Amino acid sequence: MTTIQQIRDWRAPTTMCATYEKLLAAIGTQEFGSTVRDSVFSVTSGARRLYLFEASGRIDNCLVYSCCEPGLAELFPLYEKNYLPLDPVQDAYRAAPTCSDLVFQRILPSDIASAGFRRRFFDEPGIIERISIVQRGAERWRGMNIARHASDGYFSEGELSSLIDLACLTLPMLPVNREKADGAVRQLNVGQIEERFATRYGSLTPRERQVCARAAIGMTVEATALDLGIAKTSVLTYRQRAYQRLRVSSPYQLCSLVSH
Repeated sequence: MTTIQQIRDWRAPTTMCATYEKLLAAIGTQEFGSTVRDSVFSVTSGARRLYLFEASGRIDNCLVYSCCEPGLAELFPLYEKNYLPLDPVQDAYRAAPTCSDLVFQRILPSDIASAGFRRRFFDEPGIIERISIVQRGAERWRGMNIARHASDGYFSEGELSSLIDLACLTLPMLPVNREKADGAVRQLNVGQIEERFATRYGSLTPRERQVCARAAIGMTVEATALDLGIAKTSVLTYRQRAYQRLRVSSPYQLCSLVSH
């Protein structure tokens, strides 16, 4: 059973002022996720994974930013297909049912009921705990997951307190960051977005650029397939290859790459 604690009467400590200013300056830019990452590393002695996400239900989960060990991103499609509905973070959603509710959750490998999920994402890579700080927004939940490797030991109480402080500053910024990035991309046409991908990411093939540009403006796999005259399976293949090259895992992250 995971540990879940409601966070009440939180006030920003003055020591977080500089971090807050950096986060504000990064909103809507490609650097927002990495700014959060650097802030996490500054208040812990070790963190192996960081995920920022928004979710409106059990399977509607949008990964905003991820930082993890090499090769793990290749397992994201497996996670979304088989393990997302089984993730104990669902319990954190239920513990934060109304707007502005904020909860802290601590997950150990023994809390993962699915043997496959536990083995691939915790036991084999040596992850000994994952914490989640989840806040209910007006339309969806937003969250921050941070994992710890066995070589670093468990998070101390001081580290957990600092991570909660950081999450309280960061989580309300996620929808603002998304809206700014989306707004910047909506001002461009598909051809201009393809050109940005071509200029900035030369490793992408022409077809991968086409698929990425359409994903960045919110086109579905089905709509992209019809627009390009190719099969849906081909769209998924091109998108997966591009994700691996760009080290992203969601259309939102694609959007952030070309939003400025």
